[in-house]
Amino acid sequence: MAGVPMTDDREQQIRRAREVLSDAGWLFDDFVNNGCGTREEAYRRARVATELKAGLESLIESYEADSALVAKRLERLKERREHHRRI
Repeated sequence: MAGVPMTDDREQQIRRAREVLSDAGWLFDDFVNNGCGTREEAYRRARVATELKAGLESLIESYEADSALVAKRLERLKERREHHRRI
C-alpha cells in the first residue's frame, strides 16, 4: 500500500511468513491428510491449508511490491535533488 511505512514489525512478519512457507510444505500436506474421516472434512482441511498458504504468499507479494515502490520513489527523489543542485 502506498504510504505504508516499512516497520521492523512488518519486516519481522514477512520474514516469519517466508519461513513458514519455505519450511512447512509438509505441514500443509500433513494438516490435510491427518485424521480426515470424511470427504467433507478432507475438503475443509484442504481449503483451509490452501487459504493459509495463499494468504502468506499474498502478504509477501504485497510487502515486496511496497518495498519496490518505496525504492523507486527514493530513487526519483534522489534524481530530482541532484538535478536541482546542478541548476
